[in-house]
Amino acid sequence: MRIGIDASHLLRPEKSGVETYTLNLLRGLLAIGDRPEVYLYAAGAERPTDADPLLAMADRARVTTAPRLWLRLRMPLWMGLDRVRVAHFPAGILPRWVPCSAVVTLYDLAALHYPELYDPRELQHYDELIPRSAHRSAVVLTISESTKRDLVRYWGVAPGKIVVTPLAAAPQFVPVRDAAHSMQERFGVSGPYVLACVGSGHPRKNLVAVVESLERLQQPSIRLVIVGGPTLDASAQAAIEQSSARDRIMLLGHVPEECLPTVYSGAALLCFPSLYEGFGLPVLEAMACGTPVVCSNASSLPEVAGSAAVMVEPESREALTEAMDAVLSDRHHREALSAAGIERARQFSWERTAGLTLDAYRKAAGE
Repeated sequence: MRIGIDASHLLRPEKSGVETYTLNLLRGLLAIGDRPEVYLYAAGAERPTDADPLLAMADRARVTTAPRLWLRLRMPLWMGLDRVRVAHFPAGILPRWVPCSAVVTLYDLAALHYPELYDPRELQHYDELIPRSAHRSAVVLTISESTKRDLVRYWGVAPGKIVVTPLAAAPQFVPVRDAAHSMQERFGVSGPYVLACVGSGHPRKNLVAVVESLERLQQPSIRLVIVGGPTLDASAQAAIEQSSARDRIMLLGHVPEECLPTVYSGAALLCFPSLYEGFGLPVLEAMACGTPVVCSNASSLPEVAGSAAVMVEPESREALTEAMDAVLSDRHHREALSAAGIERARQFSWERTAGLTLDAYRKAAGE
């Protein structure tokens, strides 16, 4: 069996959801000893250093710097010429024509839960392109049971064609010694801090709630470090600028992947009160680094965090503040959460994700 994978997101230097998924899935797939042939297809002007080893490990890699007509014509044409048996599209959208059985990964249906937070052009994708891709695919991969339920509920996707492939923290996410010293030297962050918003700065990350809760904390010296972007939504920006705790809020923007374990390890806790997640990878990454987690009880987060995090209603500022105060004020509570989080993160691995994905390819091929 020959697998073709759209690896274009591998060429993007700044990693968020699809980029992180593509990178770690390929690392897992290409490390399988008895795997089928894997052909990679990628279009992008840049070439991050973490892409080169994977492109070299693939049985064939077709890479172009000219993305014109890539998804619509050039990539599926190459796949046809290469006689690919199963084509995987990690970005959630299929070309109009695919020369073989198709697998698509769908991460979340947040736009259907909170349409007011999305641009009309994004909503159009959820009305047309993405559901059409789901129904045309031989197999649909999701990253949580929560997203699987949404696909069945909103779009009527047959449950039997959906395969859940949970994500995992990458191997580099481990507790970092002297993280506080490194944070001071690298980012100028001194003293204890709460970490928030690792990933995109989308409104559903609920940063306004984090900022308002910071103002109410009983620890007046605690800082808030916000990582992600490249930009935050307007409501979060306004909340930060108008906050009475503005001098304790630091915006680090995009942080290189290799620095993230230090950022997590140095934090007193990760505050992640997201309104909706397809998975919630920052929760697992923080846990793997031994960082206590306070997160919302919405969508996929309960199945990711299990009993290893403090969970609250994302709309309740009072509950969020109380949970953060309880963790920050009790060293034994923090230590218990840290130990539970490390053990929880060990239950997820990219090796398992890659194995489940390979099984899905075989299912799509009719094997």
